[in-house]
Amino acid sequence: MTDEEDLWRHIPAQWTFPDDTPARVAAHQLADRILASKDPNAGGVRTIRDDQTVIVCWKGPPPDGLRRLAAQQPVPVAFETVPYGVDELMAIAEQLVTDHRAVSSAGPAKNYSGVGVTLWSKTPIDPETVVAALSEEVGVPVYFERYADPVPLGG
Repeated sequence: MTDEEDLWRHIPAQWTFPDDTPARVAAHQLADRILASKDPNAGGVRTIRDDQTVIVCWKGPPPDGLRRLAAQQPVPVAFETVPYGVDELMAIAEQLVTDHRAVSSAGPAKNYSGVGVTLWSKTPIDPETVVAALSEEVGVPVYFERYADPVPLGG
């Protein structure tokens, strides 16, 4: 067995919840293997609304071993090509939170097409203006997701 085959070999999900569907169990397993791979092109894993199908987001062509692991799952697994890997987007998200007081939190957009941000509700600027400026600054699309209310200390 090569190192690449070992990395992607089928390993039963280590944790599940009583109400997990086969698609959720498959998603957990694929996400665990992808995280362990530390591949810079990795995106994320999600189930789609019907909770019967798993979507794996990947920048560029997925590794053959990941495709083989996906084929072993008890539900259909589709691959979606995305423009950014999770590591790229997380670095940008961290920069946005560090550099901008108006940004409460940030992370990869669900479709890995950019960064989603939560702004503090007290931000006096229109959110579309904020995300346009942030997008230009970081060079990837930034999306407004919602507002967050500050929580008073000690309360």
